[in-house]
Amino acid sequence: MVDNSLTRRQMLRLGALGVVGAVLAACGGTAPAASPAASKPAGSAAPATSAAASGKPAASPSSSAKPSAGAASLQGAQLRVLAWSHFVPAYDKFFDQFVKDWGDKNGVKASVDHITNTDIPGRAAAEVAAKAGHDLIGFNGVGQLQRRFKSSLVELDDVVQYAVNKLGKVFRFGEAYNHFDDHWYGFPEFYIAIVPLVRNDLFQSVGEDPAKVTTWDDYRRVGQKLKPKGNPGGFAISHCNDSQHNWQSIMYSFGANWVKDDGKTSNIDTPEMREALQWMTGFYKDALTPEVFAWDDTSDNRWLASGQGGYIHDAISSYRSIESSNKELFEKISIQPIVKGPKAALNRPDTNNMIVWNFAPKQNQEAAKEFLKFYTDQMPTVLLKESLGYNMPMFDSLFKKPMTVLGPDPKLAALQDYKGDDLTTIGFPGPPTTEAINFESNYVFSDMVGIAVRGNSKDAIGDAIKFGQEQFAKFYPK
Repeated sequence: MVDNSLTRRQMLRLGALGVVGAVLAACGGTAPAASPAASKPAGSAAPATSAAASGKPAASPSSSAKPSAGAASLQGAQLRVLAWSHFVPAYDKFFDQFVKDWGDKNGVKASVDHITNTDIPGRAAAEVAAKAGHDLIGFNGVGQLQRRFKSSLVELDDVVQYAVNKLGKVFRFGEAYNHFDDHWYGFPEFYIAIVPLVRNDLFQSVGEDPAKVTTWDDYRRVGQKLKPKGNPGGFAISHCNDSQHNWQSIMYSFGANWVKDDGKTSNIDTPEMREALQWMTGFYKDALTPEVFAWDDTSDNRWLASGQGGYIHDAISSYRSIESSNKELFEKISIQPIVKGPKAALNRPDTNNMIVWNFAPKQNQEAAKEFLKFYTDQMPTVLLKESLGYNMPMFDSLFKKPMTVLGPDPKLAALQDYKGDDLTTIGFPGPPTTEAINFESNYVFSDMVGIAVRGNSKDAIGDAIKFGQEQFAKFYPK
C-alpha cells in the first residue's frame, strides 16, 4: 500500500521549505506511483515451485519466528517500513507478510508501504523536513542518501555487528555506503548484480562462443557482427539508472574515474577518461542500437524480450520476465561473468541499504533495530530464495558455494562470482559521498557519454570532458 499520512500542518511546513512538490510526487499526490511491472518487468509469473513466484508468502521463516529477546519492551510499538516496489513483484508479497508476521509475534503494529525506487529520495527528504513518516526505509540505486541525511539517522553499530557475527564481514562496497565517520548509518541489505545477458544462438550464428566473450573489446567485436544482421546490443545512454551503472562499469574497467580517491579532486581530464570515452564512441557506433538515447529503465528489458536484441547489461529481472513469458527465448539466453576492461574487471551494482530515522518514536526505533536482527537471522534462507536470485547478499559467509537458488542452476551459477572487490560504488575510488551521489543523480557521466558518442563537433571527446569539468565544479564545490 502507499502511505499518504502527512498532516495539513506538515504539508504547510514543507511548503515553506519548498519541498511540497517532492512530497506530492512521492506520495502520489500528482499521479499514482508506477506499478512494479511498469517500472521494470519481472517474474510476475515465475516458476510455481517458489513461494515468492506463486505470490504466496513463504510460511517457514515468518510463521516460525520467535519473539525478539526484547519483545516485552516493544509491546505497543509501530514499525512503518518504506520500501521500493521490487522488480520481482512477488517478493513484495513475501516481504510484506514477513514484516507483519514478525510484528504479530512481538506485539508491534508492523506494515510496509511501497513506492517506485526513483521516488525514494524525494520522499526521504520530505520526511526529514516534516520529522514524520516512516521508521525504517530502504534506499535503492541512486537513492544512497546516508551521508546526506546523517544527522537524521540512528547509528546502527550494534545491529551491523550482530549481522557480522552471524554472517561474516560486509563486502567493501557495502561498507563504503553505510560506514563513515566511525559509525554504521545504514544496514547493508542486498545488492543487485548487473550482468551481461546474451543470446547464445545469435552469438553462435556469427561464429562466437559466448563463454569466450569475456572482455569489453569482445562484446564490441560481437556487436560489429550482430548489428548488420539487425541484432545489436542495447545500453541506454539517457537519464535512467541503467545508463548509470552500465557506463560506469565500463569507465572503471578502463581505469578511468570522475573523482580521485580523496573523494574531492576531479579526475575527469585524464588520458584514461579520454581513452574510455573514445572506446565508448566506437562501441556505440559499432555495436549498439541507435534507439538508446530515448531509453528508460525498461527499454533494454523489452529489447531482449523482443527477440531482436543481441545482448544487454542489466539485472536479472529481464531474465526472470522472459522465463515466465517466453520459454523458447529464455532457453537461448545466458548470464555471463563480470566483463574485463584493459585495466580491470570492475562492476558497479545497485545496492539496497536500510536506515532508521532518529526522529521516529524511540520505541519504534527499537522495533526497527530488533526487526533488522531478526531479518539477519533469516537472511541465509530468505534473501536469495524469495527474490528468485535477484537480492544478492553483501555478507561474506552467504557466498559459500553452492549458493541458494544460484548454485544448483547452471544458468545462474556465474552470479556466485559477483562479489567482493570486483564490485564498486558511486564515486569510486573515493567514497560515495553526497557530492558523488548528486553528481550521479544529475546524470552527469551519462551526459558525458552522450556528448562523446553523438560526435556533434570535431572534438566531441573534448566537449564531453569540458562539460564534465564544469559539472564537477558545480557538484563538488571547494
